Amino acid sequence: MGCRTGALREIDHVTTALLTAAVMDVIGGVAKAELLDGQASVVAGLPGVLGIADDDWMALGTAEFLRAWAAHPAFRLVK
Repeated sequence: MGCRTGALREIDHVTTALLTAAVMDVIGGVAKAELLDGQASVVAGLPGVLGIADDDWMALGTAEFLRAWAAHPAFRLVK
């Protein structure tokens, strides 16, 4: 989810995450979510987290994780 989003609004961030989760439901795979400082502790308890890596700057997760993360108030795509 570490895509360049420019000036996209919050709804665009959530839509991108949910669309990615829907595609993952069909084809499988694991999502890599780049995290902002302090977000590792927030995402660590979400369902579908497979791991936190890169000194707490990246989470790996399932489609379930993406949906849970997108629903969290701290969710943002990395710009």
